[in-house]
Amino acid sequence: MKRRLLSVLGVLLLVLSAGCQRIPLHEAEAGVYLRVSVDPSLDPAMEALLDFDARPELRDKVVGKTPELVRACFYDAVSHELVKEDFLPAQGGFVDVPAGVYDVVVYSLGTEATQVSGTETRAGGHAFTSPTGSRVKMQGVSGKVDVEGGTDEQPVVFEPDHLFVGRIAGAMVPVHPADDETIVLSAELSRLSESWILEVAEVEGAERIRKAEVYLTGQAADRYLWDGRSSNGACALGFETEVDVTEGRLFAVFNTFGKCPLLETGVIVNVLVTTENGSRCRYVYDVTDQWLNPDNSAHRIVVEEPVEIPGDDYQGGGFDPIVNEWDGEAIPVIIE
Repeated sequence: MKRRLLSVLGVLLLVLSAGCQRIPLHEAEAGVYLRVSVDPSLDPAMEALLDFDARPELRDKVVGKTPELVRACFYDAVSHELVKEDFLPAQGGFVDVPAGVYDVVVYSLGTEATQVSGTETRAGGHAFTSPTGSRVKMQGVSGKVDVEGGTDEQPVVFEPDHLFVGRIAGAMVPVHPADDETIVLSAELSRLSESWILEVAEVEGAERIRKAEVYLTGQAADRYLWDGRSSNGACALGFETEVDVTEGRLFAVFNTFGKCPLLETGVIVNVLVTTENGSRCRYVYDVTDQWLNPDNSAHRIVVEEPVEIPGDDYQGGGFDPIVNEWDGEAIPVIIE
């Protein structure tokens, strides 16, 4: 009986030893722990305009999905070249990084539309989205300035989904840390892109709308992870709006990397409406001043000019503009 008991204990020890695995990600071998937190907060002014209980689908779009994994990039503080990268759970973990002084960029993984490239150097890492294959071509207008015979053409790109990014400048990892000492680095991640609200407030005949699309020009094509800057290339975002027949309005929430940094580039809203009888008409608005208004912390663009949707007898077609302050300017949208 005693011999049998010893045999059973021996088998159990073999099973237990085989089932135990070392997970370096969570062990303090390196002596450096990267603590990661995510700040999902919104500006109170914007949050007050969105009812997430009634519209739960807006929460993921505006607040962003909580990441499950992050990538940590350690850059030499002098050369700004990538020395070490590691992949960690969203709350952080131990990293094996040699002694030195580092600038650290931490960003979330798992986005659907937003891509990251250029992370070999600190200044090169940037977020962007793919082009849709369409272009907005505005003839006779360049940004906000009327230019005779001029053409302002911008590619249409997909909306970004939220990438969370955190930064640590001058993080020091000593050569010989004290016994049992753990160097703790902390990075708080926040959204790199922005969410905005667009509303066309007075739409007469909203019940006659089959579909309403928006092409928003003057947007930044990317944003850099380390300092949040954008390149000078302008693009347009394309998205559909909701048609609120009861309130007589068009409403949309969209994400963007912000306005193109060039001062002469304006933010123009092109609303393309397809009516129930198949007619198509356009409404164009310059909303640059609203976009640049420093008091607009709610990120809300409101078009207050009344819009009248034509009836069944309307013979218009294609993208002929409706009469407004932009009347006489050809602003075709090229779909390729």
